[in-house]
Amino acid sequence: MLRIVLLALAFSLSGLASDWSSLYGTANLESQRVRLRQDLNTVIAQEIQPFLTLEQARAFSEIELDFPATVAPDPNPLDFFSTSNGHIVVPLLTIAFVEDMAKAYAWLWANHCSSQTVDEYLGMLRERHPGDFPDQHYPAPLVALHIPDNAMQDPAVAKMALRVRGTTLSFILLHQFGHLHYVPSAQEAAFRRDPEEKADAFALGVMKKNSETPAGLLMLIHGMIYLPPSASKNHPLSVDRLKAIADYLDLRVREFAEGRPDRRLAAIAIQSLAEHIRQAARFLSDNTGQELWAEQGRKTTIADLAPRQLPNTR
Repeated sequence: MLRIVLLALAFSLSGLASDWSSLYGTANLESQRVRLRQDLNTVIAQEIQPFLTLEQARAFSEIELDFPATVAPDPNPLDFFSTSNGHIVVPLLTIAFVEDMAKAYAWLWANHCSSQTVDEYLGMLRERHPGDFPDQHYPAPLVALHIPDNAMQDPAVAKMALRVRGTTLSFILLHQFGHLHYVPSAQEAAFRRDPEEKADAFALGVMKKNSETPAGLLMLIHGMIYLPPSASKNHPLSVDRLKAIADYLDLRVREFAEGRPDRRLAAIAIQSLAEHIRQAARFLSDNTGQELWAEQGRKTTIADLAPRQLPNTR
């Protein structure tokens, strides 16, 4: 089970927007365009389409997917949104960042290292500027987190990375698909649920058919808390929204565990995920913690992000 340390989630959301396009560079992203689009298409084919109803599948097939390298202004590594004309925009920067973050989490997990360094990396990106780093650009995840070049040669790392990547990108696409095509039931409409909560519920409703713990959901929440996208492009997290996601998971533990080889362990994983998301909601309202973490982010260097062995795992 993916171990994700949430102690460092507290973060100031009032900072100025940053341009994180220098993480990879536009030319580099364009050189990977074919591969990144193929990777996303694989996620769609394997983890989304088989679990849609016939009506949903038809609607999804009619959606246009746009893949700009980045989105101006203030390109963000977690930009993704739907447009009024029925397009879903997923920049290459977002796909590359999600893939690298998934590899980092997976390698740290497989090697019994703390994932707190990932939190600190995100804090560093939030609080520092490109000019603070070599070559005047932000360090990409695998470089900053000291992940070895051969990390994906380990089958356990490769399997976990694909799992985290797949569930993260699935949620992103299904959430936006929910905005475009989700029709609430009469009961839901009566409660006037927030559109973001409706789209979240739609995405999770499809994902639970996959008999897979949505491990990447927590990674996405981490990223959106630390690197909040422009409100004009994305849909911000809120305490209520995170609580609604946790409630959804808690109420459907058995459904998520259905079809898993070990239902008991699967249920524990879902319950743990829900509790971690509740912790994230509590941290969102912790102003003191946010200020402390912002201060640490301003001091963090790449050297500080070297892997740290967890206690009692040597």
